Amino acid sequence: MGFEQVIKALRNGLPSSNLYFEGEREYETLNGSYLSAMESDLRPAAIFRPESRKQVAKFVKIMKPFALGEHGEEATVRFAIRSGGQQPLPGVANIQGGITLDLGLLSSVELQKNGKQTIVSVGAGARWGAVYDKLDGTGLGVTGVRSASGGVGGLSLTGGVSFFSSREGFVCDNVLNYEVVLASGEIVNANEHENSDLWISLRGGGNNFGVVTRFDFRTFKQPGKFWGGSVFYFLSSWPYHVGALLSELRKKDAADPNTHVQLSIGYSSQFSQFACQSQLSYTGADANENMPEVLKPWADRHPQIEQLNSVRLMTLKEAVSEQPAETKGKVRYVIMQWQSFTKDQDTNSSVRCAYMNVTVKADAPTLFEATEIFTNSLESVKACSGLMSSLTFQPYSVNTLQQTARHGGNSLGLNPSDGPLINIMVSTYWNKKSDDAAILKYMSNATSYMRREAQRRNKLVSFVSMNHAWAHQDVIECYGEENKRALQETSIKYDPEGLFQRGVPGGFKLFN
Repeated sequence: MGFEQVIKALRNGLPSSNLYFEGEREYETLNGSYLSAMESDLRPAAIFRPESRKQVAKFVKIMKPFALGEHGEEATVRFAIRSGGQQPLPGVANIQGGITLDLGLLSSVELQKNGKQTIVSVGAGARWGAVYDKLDGTGLGVTGVRSASGGVGGLSLTGGVSFFSSREGFVCDNVLNYEVVLASGEIVNANEHENSDLWISLRGGGNNFGVVTRFDFRTFKQPGKFWGGSVFYFLSSWPYHVGALLSELRKKDAADPNTHVQLSIGYSSQFSQFACQSQLSYTGADANENMPEVLKPWADRHPQIEQLNSVRLMTLKEAVSEQPAETKGKVRYVIMQWQSFTKDQDTNSSVRCAYMNVTVKADAPTLFEATEIFTNSLESVKACSGLMSSLTFQPYSVNTLQQTARHGGNSLGLNPSDGPLINIMVSTYWNKKSDDAAILKYMSNATSYMRREAQRRNKLVSFVSMNHAWAHQDVIECYGEENKRALQETSIKYDPEGLFQRGVPGGFKLFN
């Protein structure tokens, strides 16, 4: 009953050609294009793809009474909001039996002048590759994610780390303005001068306040090329690479703000072996044909898989499309399997995927304990079909944390005095739905154990990255009491009836 009423209302108020139903080719293509098949397992009653912010506003107005149950419980139909669809937690960007609002057609990318500053305005459905294409050759950079296929929407509302984060802060810290459709259907701007409380709340608050239709990002001067690439090696070299990262983060003069290093271990069940990666970048204006000294502790360290060393002078477009050098054999296959950031999401995916994470202070014993927990915990799921699991150490330097205040603040609750920090992420891909419970149990047990051990050492930081979290992780609580209260107050002010709490059930809600 509710479904029929909603569809009738949507068809009467919006272009029916943009409304897709189960069994139709466009529906199946869109619903199969999420990062994780666990999200694609959900079957919305319909998918609507707006072509403008006005259509988004009309959609919200139509859906509101149905989503809030104003026509009775039997007529309640809720909705989900999709930007890129790359957060694997089921229900974040899709919904069983409801309506999925797919923002993929809102993909414009425009450069605009705001006084002396150049802003790049990006539709909520755009991919970062299109943003980098627009900036190519302009001498400008933007704090965006490290993958061309990544969606703009998710990380811009939840945090986000970039090649430039050590110097410029998190991705969300660089959003100067959000264009938002509120629960009332009103279209507003949220920035330092208008609706500033909403602006801060959107910097980390996810989908809790409205439908963001456009992001306006600050740009900065950036040379055409910078040093970047990856070094691959085996598990025996992992302790050295971790030690080099900690040494860089702890420099008395603070870590070089132009340097970004991320470390990962990956395991493939198909070949029963581990491979390791150090992902490097140096974005300083002084980049030239000589490799910066700051990268040499990783890039020049041996033993390594020399055929796969891709560290070189490159453009931003090349960096976000980075693929290991061509080679053959098992090693390359293992490495390519667990490089989830290079996964092409333009085709249907049948791979299941999950992320979980913990944040700790940059401490060697804590990181080595996390490594041991990861490698030992894997034993319980090594037989799962298509298993590919990785452990990633993503640093938040003191300078990264300091940029939040410089750029106006956010809702993440991270304090520079606690830094430098390491966000530890466990990500896993697998083939069969029948393995879901075992793999999620392995990941939950491993990250919980890492958390307990870090707490025992007094090295635990409460922060959990929303974009890399799972349902049992209370992300909003981990932002701290003050930030949680501020987010709740923003929700009550801009969405007093709770449309984006009750009517959009996916993601991490504020009043659990």
